[in-house]
Amino acid sequence: MLNQLIRFSLSQRPLILALVVIVLVLGIKKAVELPVEVLPDLTKPTVTILTESAGFAPEEVETLVTMPLENSLMGVTGVSRLRSINDVGLSLIFVEFEWGTDIYQARQFVQERLTSASELLPEGVSPYMTPVASLMGNILLVGLADPTGETSPRELRSLADWTVARKLQSIPGIAEVLSMGGGVKQVQVQPDPDKMLAMGVSFLQIRDASAQAVKNTTGGFLTESSQEIMVRNLAMTTDLDEIGNTVVTYENDRPIRLRDVASLVWDIEPMRGDAGLGTKQITQDGAVKGYPGVILSVTKSPGFDTIDLTEKVEAALADLQQTLPTGVKVVTLYRQSDFINLSIGNLEEALRDGAIMVALVLFLFLFNLRITLITLTAIPLSLGITILVFDLMDLSVNSMTLGGLAVAIGMVVDDAIVDVENVFRRLRENTRLPNPRPNLEVIASASAEVRSSILYATVLIILVFLPLLALSGVEGRLFSPIAIATIVSMSASFVVSLTVIPVLCSFLLNPKAGEAHIDGFMVRGLKWGFHKTWLNFSLSQPFLVLLITGVLLFFAYGSLTSMGGNFLPAFREPTALIAMTTAPGTSLKQTTELSDTAQDLLLQIPEVETVGYRVGRAERGDHVVPVSTVEFDIEFTETSDRDRKEVLEEIRVTMRTIPGTFSAMSTPLADRIGHMLSGVSAKVAVKIYGPDLSELRRLGSQVTEIARAIPGMEEARAEQQAMIPQLRIEVDRDRALAYGVTPGELNEQLASLMGGEVVAEIYQGQRVYDLVVRLPLEWRESPDRLSNLYVDTLSGQRVPLSAVAEIHQATGPNTILRENTLRRFVVSINPTTDDLNAVVETLQSKVAEELVLPQGYSVAFEGEYQAQQEARRTIFIMCVVILLLIIFLLYSYFKTFSFVWLVLSIIPISLIGGVFYTSMTLNNISIATLVGFIAVTGIAARNNIMLLSHYLHLMRHEGEAFTREMVVRGTLERLVPILMTAISAGLALIPLIIAADEPGKEILNPVAIVIVGGLISSTLLGLAVTPAIFYTFFQKSAEKSIRLKAAASE
Repeated sequence: MLNQLIRFSLSQRPLILALVVIVLVLGIKKAVELPVEVLPDLTKPTVTILTESAGFAPEEVETLVTMPLENSLMGVTGVSRLRSINDVGLSLIFVEFEWGTDIYQARQFVQERLTSASELLPEGVSPYMTPVASLMGNILLVGLADPTGETSPRELRSLADWTVARKLQSIPGIAEVLSMGGGVKQVQVQPDPDKMLAMGVSFLQIRDASAQAVKNTTGGFLTESSQEIMVRNLAMTTDLDEIGNTVVTYENDRPIRLRDVASLVWDIEPMRGDAGLGTKQITQDGAVKGYPGVILSVTKSPGFDTIDLTEKVEAALADLQQTLPTGVKVVTLYRQSDFINLSIGNLEEALRDGAIMVALVLFLFLFNLRITLITLTAIPLSLGITILVFDLMDLSVNSMTLGGLAVAIGMVVDDAIVDVENVFRRLRENTRLPNPRPNLEVIASASAEVRSSILYATVLIILVFLPLLALSGVEGRLFSPIAIATIVSMSASFVVSLTVIPVLCSFLLNPKAGEAHIDGFMVRGLKWGFHKTWLNFSLSQPFLVLLITGVLLFFAYGSLTSMGGNFLPAFREPTALIAMTTAPGTSLKQTTELSDTAQDLLLQIPEVETVGYRVGRAERGDHVVPVSTVEFDIEFTETSDRDRKEVLEEIRVTMRTIPGTFSAMSTPLADRIGHMLSGVSAKVAVKIYGPDLSELRRLGSQVTEIARAIPGMEEARAEQQAMIPQLRIEVDRDRALAYGVTPGELNEQLASLMGGEVVAEIYQGQRVYDLVVRLPLEWRESPDRLSNLYVDTLSGQRVPLSAVAEIHQATGPNTILRENTLRRFVVSINPTTDDLNAVVETLQSKVAEELVLPQGYSVAFEGEYQAQQEARRTIFIMCVVILLLIIFLLYSYFKTFSFVWLVLSIIPISLIGGVFYTSMTLNNISIATLVGFIAVTGIAARNNIMLLSHYLHLMRHEGEAFTREMVVRGTLERLVPILMTAISAGLALIPLIIAADEPGKEILNPVAIVIVGGLISSTLLGLAVTPAIFYTFFQKSAEKSIRLKAAASE
């Protein structure tokens, strides 16, 4: 079949060249059109259910809202984890599905359950699903501020909600624009209890009057005339004086108006979060400081190009800036495309530089421009086919796909090298024959000679990379593009070597008879030096060579076991993220003041360009944290005289100067990956499950103390679940009975007065504001005044609240977190050391020793450590399975198990250099390092196959006996292809090793280090060990393989 493919290509040369042009054109076109991301989509299929339940405490939210919903959702097909947050007046449930689940089908399953569960919820409480978004969906954080103070934070929020957000959401691909800070503007009718008592007005009358104060209705149509006329009944206004003139009741021929018993003011709805920002681009009186403002989080839908969307959003913001009030500034606080541009730019440079290095190496070895050009065509063609496959598989251009191409770029020329080198040698030999054969026939037979070895070597590479496709979770999404890129490009390279390369050889290679065809000076020097030194030594002293290799293996094993472990290398994002917490129960006002102080201090650091902070949670947002928690997003200046580590350390020191707070530093991407792995924004999450909140907090505090005592875990922080002050108004049922007060009605009235009740909506153009009845601030904040608040009774008289209820201070939980129907408490840890495995294993042992768990409680360690262990297990199991497949593959190729073991002997040899180089540079083993080990074993085994098959070919087809001279000849003839393959693959990765601290190279740098180190050891030692073992022990095996006409001897 392969012979037919070669001969078909040579007989249809114009068609092959036309296909080459089409592939190149389509590849370039798709490469430009594919969406560009920093990483593959790491989003686990998750449906988020948000349920507003105004006035409910966390305990009531848990019992009345979350638990009924959880009971309905636990049976949904494909659900892997159910997490819930029960906050003040809010239930948030995250329904996580197995990887690979279609998100829209998952939403349909959830919606079916929500429809039936809604009947079990309190009246007026309705759950809804938030928009579909991805883990990497938060592409921008945009701040609005007015340093002049002319536009209040409340008006900034209205601008953000009704002008900026609407404009941005009209852009295709924007899933959600969520505003935070400033407060949502509303009209409040604030009853004056003293005036109400004096005028005999009840709360119910004020509520009804407010509800009827602004309202438009329709009156149908007038249809009897020649023209139809619509009838509208209008009573809509935003004029507070007009609303205040609404009649409440009519006493003694005198109307009592709303303004007589209440104040009407523009105010804001109760806030559970706030925001502020500062930048060195904005100064007031020469000072750099922060300002209260509004921060908009812009989230994209899955599948859209982040860079393209960012450009569209920023263009829209530039247009909006011209129409905003004087003094209002739009500041970009976080831009994901910055990291993408840096990462992709660095990787594109690495690809370009790698390709140039490969071209130079090929030319120096081949010393023939035509042969070099033929060989290099494998690169654009293989990569072009790979890009087309990416498009068919809906893969984006990201650091992992580019990394896969960088790994493959040095290997895709291998097949072409082997084919061209053999074709050119056979063409030269043909010119020396008395009756030379036609060139096309020589090219066809020369390509056919190496087809089997190329096929088996390519299949071997594909098999070696298959374990990466078996990885699940984040690690699978990260590293499968590398495997896909390598597998597809190597398969494409194989096809190119049997089709395009022979065609190009027929056009460009035509050695003339009578001319001496000799190797270039560099190749001659290499062959002479290698023959006289390393090859002669290995053939003369095979046991000494094996001893040296064994000693190196022993030391490599020692280095491997002494290195630390990690899940993924740290991302070098241009943005820092700081999570600051205060004591649970700290008010929003106090936390905001501390945040303002921290923001001003951070802006004094020379390298800090912008700082934005978000306290608590946004209204209707799904990122729910207590008001005692703050997140700072920090952008840095483009140039700096100091190293980034020094700057980050100064930031840590600065944050420690703020009293009563605790801070932990991360980056946006690492934060989101941690949140996706464990549901917690940290690399390590220690989860404690149990029924009692107080006991969970005690156990969590103990785990936090244990962790902070371990070096590298000083930033361990307990979850902000704690008892906070509550003002409880408890009805005295006996006195309520005596006065004719119904407890439920009293509680509803108090809920409306304290928290506010929306009774109507006011329209101002296209803007909609709530009309709310709520007590004035001075009454809400004073327990003494509340006790004197008169309440309505069924008897018609009004009595003080203190007569029917007791008002007292108490405590209650600020939030309740659950997972898989159990209450849970989490200790979050971002280790400051690179050796994640060591510190987590130390923590596990200390927790097991020191923590005594009551009955019904359990502890789990999740996050990157757990993901790493699962990934290692998967890779190990898959490698065993693939190894068995490779053994049978090699047996079918060589027809003897002796050669199977000889080929596989190169695997530990190739790991020697990878281990030593990793130990010297990183001293850490991550999943990326394991990927490098997998890649280098494939390359090394491939070269070993090519070398051994050439020995057998010489014996079967060229009359060579099993002699030392035959081994020397075979080794020298394969020396150039092996060196070119190794050096090309290694040099192509050098740009990923140089400037390793650049963004985009974080994950690929460990891969490159292992491959380069492994190629050095596999090439130097392999070219000694394989010939030595073959010559010393394999005469009978070689003769058997030839006798059985093994494919390796063709």
